[in-house]
Amino acid sequence: MMNEEVNKISVMLLQSLYDYHFANNGGSYTLPKAMLNADANSKVAIEYLLEKGYAEDSGQGSDNLVLAITPQGMDYITNK
Repeated sequence: MMNEEVNKISVMLLQSLYDYHFANNGGSYTLPKAMLNADANSKVAIEYLLEKGYAEDSGQGSDNLVLAITPQGMDYITNK
């Protein structure tokens, strides 16, 4: 069960990925993995989005998360 703060962050991040996707021709958002260690709630929120299939990370093997919204994430945002 997620707490309310993590839930708010998850929705905000997903909306940001949605907006970024359309503003950047389907581009992925890159951020350093080290940033996740600075905020535990953000880390949990991103892990939740990845586990639910609302976002994907194509940055495996690097020092960055390379996040993109998935079709499921787009459906969630457009139907909320």
